[in-house]
Amino acid sequence: MLFRKSIVLATVSLLGVSACSGESESDSTAVVTSEVAADTTVTAAADTTVTAAADTTVAAVGAPTGGPGRGVAAESVATVDELVDLIQEAYGDAGLGLHRGHQDVEALLIDVLGITHDEMHVRMETQGQNLAVMADELGVGSQTLIDALVASRTIAVDNLVAAGTLTEDLGQAYREAIVEAYTYRVTWNGSDATPTATAL
Repeated sequence: MLFRKSIVLATVSLLGVSACSGESESDSTAVVTSEVAADTTVTAAADTTVTAAADTTVAAVGAPTGGPGRGVAAESVATVDELVDLIQEAYGDAGLGLHRGHQDVEALLIDVLGITHDEMHVRMETQGQNLAVMADELGVGSQTLIDALVASRTIAVDNLVAAGTLTEDLGQAYREAIVEAYTYRVTWNGSDATPTATAL
């Protein structure tokens, strides 16, 4: 592989995935895509070191791409089963405490709340704040946060209605299920059991 002289080599060590992803080190993989050498793609297993050109991006395989944590973005949902998965993901994972595994909506949370990912962790882990308290304390308002989260996912329902997979009435019921899921996630009190999303 030929590299331009000015490109600095970077070493990407794949020793695990952030706790936000919910994956263990043993089952994580990553894709390294280089913008040089004709968009070469290399897949590396965990505990492997890959040397790649600068301007390389790293993304966890199967990491949420704005979708339900199963590799399906909201705008790509094509079946009712995928929609149900998306709604279940909206509830979050109670096993992760107040954090609830926010990787699927991390960029949106950072944008709406106006704080860093690390500050979210401090507020959750040391101050015991759920997303509603955080949003209200930051002057954003919990309803504004819920509305933003809902808006980021209802395109899945809109597309299924447009494709004829769902009737408008059923689509509205699924939109309400998304509102319910994100309201639950944002206001979670730390003890209520997580509901299970089902097909309507």
